[in-house]
Amino acid sequence: MKTNVSRLQPRRVRAASRIPVSPWQEDSQNILIRADGVELTDQLRAAVSRKIGRARRYAPRAMRARVQLHKVCGNPSPAQFRVRVHYELPGNDLVAEHTAHDPLAALDIVADKMERQLRRRKTARLVRRVRSQRRKAHTGMPGRRG
Repeated sequence: MKTNVSRLQPRRVRAASRIPVSPWQEDSQNILIRADGVELTDQLRAAVSRKIGRARRYAPRAMRARVQLHKVCGNPSPAQFRVRVHYELPGNDLVAEHTAHDPLAALDIVADKMERQLRRRKTARLVRRVRSQRRKAHTGMPGRRG
C-alpha cells in the first residue's frame, strides 16, 4: 500500500521570546525606598519588599510604592523612626504613616494599615460593580410585581 505521507522533518523551533505585557500585569512591583538617617541593610530592604509587596494582591494595577524610612530624633524614644508609604494607583493614591521605636516595627504597622486601606478600596469597587450588574439585569427583564 502506497501512502502520500512522507517522513516529516522536525521543524526548527525558535527560542521562546518574552511576550511584552503591560506594567500592571508584571509579577514584580516597583518599590522605591528612601532612607533618611536609617542604615538600609539587606535585611531591612528584604523586609520592605516582602511586606509592601504583599499588598499587591489587593491592587494589581498599582504602578509604584514609595517607602520613606526617616529617623525623627537621635535619642531613643517611642517615636524615634517614622515610616511612610505612598502607594501610586490609578485614581487617588493611598498614603499611610506610623512612628515607632524601631523601623521594622513601624514598617509592620504601616503595612497593615496599607493592606486595610487597599482591601477596603477593592471591596468598595467590587460592590459597585455587582450593583451595576444587578441593576442592568433587572432593568432588562420584564418585572413582576407580587
